[in-house]
Amino acid sequence: MSRLFRSLCRLGWAIMACAVCACGGKSSLASPYWLPAFTAPMHPSASATVGGELAGPSFRDQTVRMFVRPTLAGPRLRLVLSNQYGTQPLQVAAVRVGLRVQGVSIDPSTDRQVRFAGAASVSIPPGRTATSEPVELAVDGLRDVAVSLYFLERSGAVSWHLEGTRSTYVSARGDHTGAASFVPALTTRSLYFLAALHVDAAADASLVVAFGDSITDGVGTTVDQERTWPARLSQRLRARGGRAVGVLNAGLSGNRLLDDGYGPNGLRRFERDVLAQRGVKAVILLEGINDIGRPGAASGAARITQAYEQLIQRARARGLKVYCGTLTPMKGHSYFTAANEATREAVNQWIRTAGRFDAVIDFEAVLKDSADPDAMRAALSVDGLHPNDAGHALMAEAVDLRLFE
Repeated sequence: MSRLFRSLCRLGWAIMACAVCACGGKSSLASPYWLPAFTAPMHPSASATVGGELAGPSFRDQTVRMFVRPTLAGPRLRLVLSNQYGTQPLQVAAVRVGLRVQGVSIDPSTDRQVRFAGAASVSIPPGRTATSEPVELAVDGLRDVAVSLYFLERSGAVSWHLEGTRSTYVSARGDHTGAASFVPALTTRSLYFLAALHVDAAADASLVVAFGDSITDGVGTTVDQERTWPARLSQRLRARGGRAVGVLNAGLSGNRLLDDGYGPNGLRRFERDVLAQRGVKAVILLEGINDIGRPGAASGAARITQAYEQLIQRARARGLKVYCGTLTPMKGHSYFTAANEATREAVNQWIRTAGRFDAVIDFEAVLKDSADPDAMRAALSVDGLHPNDAGHALMAEAVDLRLFE
């Protein structure tokens, strides 16, 4: 072997080693392994079922800056924008991403343009989604990613996620997608048209989906603070080290297993929000309290457990582990009646004893008031139904991390 050939071999190995180190253990030459590191279940901008109370905004000559926290790390990302519930093509004139500093501000050095099929703008037909080209921006799961969309033409009916856990900022007029900061005309906690953020993840990374309603969605937790039980579970898994396991929050406020209203019912959206997501190995179910409590939509325990059976069968057909959380207390909330409480207790008895789940996570046990078991401890709740930050912390601690080894 010639000296030149040996030198070239050593140089090649050195370059490959540097590529691996620079990407946190993943070679830049490796094939991408795109996994969703954040998802936001979409619902229509208005629903006749709930009297149009979900009517969302329409944007024109405005910038919308949203923030999300990826649950997996990776050297590059891509976005999925949704016009699932639109009635006209969605015209997005500019899209940029960056890393958050605080409030509406981003670090200018991290500002990146997002392109779709080579173009800086994208038109998305009604009922469709669009996935961007890869963006060279490393994310570590410890910082928020800003996603800024500019709508020159009126956006039309919005596909959105009403109750996010991050502040969203809407400008008065103009394209501010590349601005380090701007003065917002409106601040909300909703997500607009942003269905997912993917990262080029480690080859052995996997995901668990937290599938539920407003409790999982994080209603009652502090905005911009990563205090929901899925977020805290993600933090625990990251602190454990070893193989990366991300947690997707598929909570949808007001959602029910059986009836539409606040978005498609749980049985219908399970395919989109759980089974269709790449890399998912397990799902944690925590849904049914709205089936019991919403006026005019009460369902008996048998119907709710039959819905669980359908979800179990569909998940196991895809090779997923199925874990279920007990329904949490609701005394002190308008949902509470003697009949509704009897239904909740019957559902929980079935969850605990039917033997249908790979594991049961007893959320009720960690939240209930020992002196009044039908109620949540006052120190853990904001309204008798939704846990606060402290309640979500206990819920996350109730999940055995050995389920994800």
